[in-house]
Amino acid sequence: MRSIRGRLLVGTAFGVSFAFALSGILVVVLARSSLYAQFDEALLARAHAVSALVEEDASVEVELDPAGTPGDVVYVELWAGERVLLRSTNLGANDLVRDPGPLVIRGVELPGGGDGRQITLRFEARREPEDRNIRPPTMVTLVLARPTSEVTGAVDRLAGVLIGVGGFGTLLCLAILVGVVRFGLAPVRSLAEAIAVLREGDLAVRLEAAATPRELRPVVERLDELLHRLAAAFTRERELTAEVAHELRTPLAGLRATLEVSLSRDDRPVEKYRTALADCLAITRQTERLVETMLSLARLDASSAAPLTEPVELDELVREVLAQQAARAAERQLTVITELAPVTTPTDRDKLRLVVHNLVDNAISYADAGGTIRVELAGPTLRITNTGCTLASVDVAHVFERFWRGDAARSAGAHAGLGLALCKKLVTLLGGTITAEVADGRFIATVRI
Repeated sequence: MRSIRGRLLVGTAFGVSFAFALSGILVVVLARSSLYAQFDEALLARAHAVSALVEEDASVEVELDPAGTPGDVVYVELWAGERVLLRSTNLGANDLVRDPGPLVIRGVELPGGGDGRQITLRFEARREPEDRNIRPPTMVTLVLARPTSEVTGAVDRLAGVLIGVGGFGTLLCLAILVGVVRFGLAPVRSLAEAIAVLREGDLAVRLEAAATPRELRPVVERLDELLHRLAAAFTRERELTAEVAHELRTPLAGLRATLEVSLSRDDRPVEKYRTALADCLAITRQTERLVETMLSLARLDASSAAPLTEPVELDELVREVLAQQAARAAERQLTVITELAPVTTPTDRDKLRLVVHNLVDNAISYADAGGTIRVELAGPTLRITNTGCTLASVDVAHVFERFWRGDAARSAGAHAGLGLALCKKLVTLLGGTITAEVADGRFIATVRI
């Protein structure tokens, strides 16, 4: 059942019915036990009254009418040894069962049919004081039975009353609960109405947690956090669209201008066309790198790039990347200093290699001409430092943001501001951390695997 109201009503109906039923059964059991205890007391008192009428003179005699009291259905039978002293006329030819023991009370099936209670009482026949020492006393067995229809009827009537009261009480509780549940769920309906009116442009609106019942406040707080994240996501989407348009417009404009100039005259020498094509190829490669980086970030955002785990020699990986970038570093007359300790750790080689490549490429691109790049590897920590950093300390917090670049870097136009953002995503995916800092004109990137 998906409805909270239905669950409350059904659960309460079941609970109330179970409580009423259990209470009713307990009342019936206690009442039945009490009535039978009173019935047995009355039966015992009657047996003692009958025993008082049995006396022994020359023989045992009973001052009791076998026909019994009119209207009183009682079965009586008396034995002196094996001799029947008295038998109720309503017994006919039947005998009551004598139970062993001086006093036994139990339920039986009466000779005339139906349920009853029977008492078996053994006692000495009453004698005169002067006869007590003449002969031993005579033991008399009295069996007295009586139907329990009155008790059974009373218990049945009590059970019927309890069933009726319990059913009426359950229905009354449900009727009251319907109103209580409707009133109690009113804040939920109000919250649903407040959420229903929210639109894409209203994500900055916050729900009023203070006016919400205590039980719903965690829901409202989580919804506010969700709205905040959605608003931030929509903002990032708009900013990303603008940044992508800006970043793609520049290379496309350069490509178009180069092609238009090449096609403006027919008498250009072949070398001019080769130069134009080389420029177009460089622009195309730059745009391709931008698109590939954006695709990598999109896959990471979608959590579709699961990392692999294999033993990787970090020092060899760093040397491999530095060898590939050696020509660029030499072109800018940079001095590369390495301090690489042998380290092997389980990680994703390709993703870690992309991280190291982007960090080294970033250091070569933004180091001052003739400056220094230091690459240090100690344990699972890789630190890459380059001189010539013009960023302020307050700008370091933004270096991992997408499309963010310092003013000096933006003028170069060689980077789109996605490399460090991609590094942060990859390092996080690998279970590590990456930080950046600026000290004495040096930019320091630290990766802990």
